[in-house]
Amino acid sequence: MKFEITEEAIRKYRTEGYHIIPQVIPATLLTDLRREATKARELAYRDHGPQTQRLGFFKDYADELDLQPFRDFSTIDGLNEAVQQLTSPQHQVKPAEDSGILFSPQTRPWSTEWHRDWRDHVLDAEFEEHVGDARWKEILEDPDFFNQINCPLYEDTSTWFVPGSHLRVHNTMEEMAVYKSTDQKELWDEDKVKTNEELELFCLRYCQAMPGAVQLVLNPGDLALYRNTGWHIGNYVPYRDRMTLHTHAITPAFKEFGDKYRHLLKPVEASIERHAKLTN
Repeated sequence: MKFEITEEAIRKYRTEGYHIIPQVIPATLLTDLRREATKARELAYRDHGPQTQRLGFFKDYADELDLQPFRDFSTIDGLNEAVQQLTSPQHQVKPAEDSGILFSPQTRPWSTEWHRDWRDHVLDAEFEEHVGDARWKEILEDPDFFNQINCPLYEDTSTWFVPGSHLRVHNTMEEMAVYKSTDQKELWDEDKVKTNEELELFCLRYCQAMPGAVQLVLNPGDLALYRNTGWHIGNYVPYRDRMTLHTHAITPAFKEFGDKYRHLLKPVEASIERHAKLTN
């Protein structure tokens, strides 16, 4: 199978930071993936609770899942070539064993915070010592780095993205105002201050408030490739049967960067407040 990637698509991917390739998963493989993803969802709820949003590293569940459909996804005929056209010849779709899958929560709506990957997870002092703004700007402009993949097995409208934000070293004042308008505690609403419907609409308005944000509407088997250094967010509701493969297109340079600086990453956004200071 071949996927058409036009010069305009390549140009837009470089400038806007995302592109959707329609229907990359064949019907027979979609059947097998849905079967195993259903099992994976039950494992995620079992091990991490009913509100869990993801299950990572399929290799950790090799005794309970048939990993072959996930391996087959990574080697779909023509898929890697299409990703390489959008990025570079060095890119490879990350092996299934090291990838994961995203789910809808089982009981209540919730949303992540708006975020930009990696930089927002590194403390200021460590970032300045090991990377710095000049090197970070080079990384943002280099297609070898930070190319993320979402590929849904059912229709998925959970992901929002701000085109062009992947190229900015610093956030705008308007973006930071939206980011600071709420926090993860309010978005999760663990104390159930809001009804499900109130929480659903609260999270939706938070997504919609980000300047320039677009909602990625993905049909079953579509593949969204996006630069995850741009502003993005996941917004979830329990009534939508979400099962979305989540992986990366990787290069030797990106792997080297990850191995070298993995020790700097923190479990929560560490430095996003820094950008507020720099833009005010």
